[in-house]
Amino acid sequence: MMKLEKLLLGILLIAGVSSYAQGEDDEVRERECQRMRFLAGEELKIKNYTGAASYYLKGEEICGGYDAANYGRMIGTLRNVVNTVQDKGDKAAYNDTLVAAWDRAETAGFYKYSEDFTRASALLQTTNPDRVQADKLFRRGIDSLGTATNEAYVSYFYYNTYAMFSEAALSNKEALKKKMIAEYFELSTLISKANMSVKTQEIITGYFNYVVKSCNDILPDLKGYMENLPEDPEVKKASVLNFISLLEKKECTESPEYLDLIDIYVTIDPTSFDAQMVKAKALLAQKKYSSAISVLKTAKTLTPEGYDSEEITYQVARAQYQSGSYSSAYNTAMSVRGELKGKALTIAGSSVGKNANKCGSSSFERQCNNIYAVQLLQQAKALGESTGGAITSFKGRFPSGNMVFENGSPSSVILSCYGVSVNPKK
Repeated sequence: MMKLEKLLLGILLIAGVSSYAQGEDDEVRERECQRMRFLAGEELKIKNYTGAASYYLKGEEICGGYDAANYGRMIGTLRNVVNTVQDKGDKAAYNDTLVAAWDRAETAGFYKYSEDFTRASALLQTTNPDRVQADKLFRRGIDSLGTATNEAYVSYFYYNTYAMFSEAALSNKEALKKKMIAEYFELSTLISKANMSVKTQEIITGYFNYVVKSCNDILPDLKGYMENLPEDPEVKKASVLNFISLLEKKECTESPEYLDLIDIYVTIDPTSFDAQMVKAKALLAQKKYSSAISVLKTAKTLTPEGYDSEEITYQVARAQYQSGSYSSAYNTAMSVRGELKGKALTIAGSSVGKNANKCGSSSFERQCNNIYAVQLLQQAKALGESTGGAITSFKGRFPSGNMVFENGSPSSVILSCYGVSVNPKK
């Protein structure tokens, strides 16, 4: 294996050649300069990149620096060495040499900004990675190329920010955390605009989740990005859905920003069934039942082929029940068919029981409502649904034997609110 000392031989020999060159006249110096470049070219013909790099480095010293073309050749050769060498220590040493070459080319005015990403990557693979300088180069590259940025560099850029945060002193962590949040939203938008892979989004989300834990961390930065979403409707929708998912995972669904994102999504595609369902879900989570019911009813008119519309009817019944609209919840739940019938009967039975004291012209009739409530809950139980302690609770409210006797011991009582009859003597 080639040792580090041998890798840097070209650099170590420069001093000797330089001493020799300084004692010669300009003609000899120019001839030696050309010879080093010629020998480098010969080594390139046989793909001996290490030898070619050594000659280019010697030549740079003898020539007193290079022009743009020769700096380009030397840097290209050093990049080939880095790409072909296998040992990690050797690769890091050559990256040191490559980065130094870029620095000298930039000082001479011959550096190409198009190499920012490659240079940043090399900086992170040196013996002493300069993350701050790499961050500046990645940033300049992304600002320059925008949606033309190679997605691998998007991941690498964000990884570097994460590494800066991880390695930072405690006093600097808060600022870097804010940087990670701001860059996450920015890069997520870029990923959507450029139609980059799901994998790239997953990678930066992974680093983001290592650092950002709470809803309060996210919301201040989110608002700014919500005001600068992509113009293209499909790209905009993808970005909004990404942010909606993020807020759900961070338990931010009670924030105004969450509903704002839902509204943006619906505005982008108002006839979208999915958009209406997402909005209904958000409203239900925030206990805005009346609004949720309205949205669910709109969604039902947009139900796509193959979707079970009974699911929407059930969700409407559930929202009505949770809002305390027991009569409406009963009527809606009783209309549900199919696989959700058992769940719907649970809502119907509970609604009758909860509403018992408001239905009937006498205490006796009102208490008889509990009999019907239990019947419905027992039907739900027979279909495999759990009714908790509701059956026992409502049975405890049945009319007593004395009350039944005092009301003529009827075997059938019609419940005015539901148009059904029950037997209070059973």
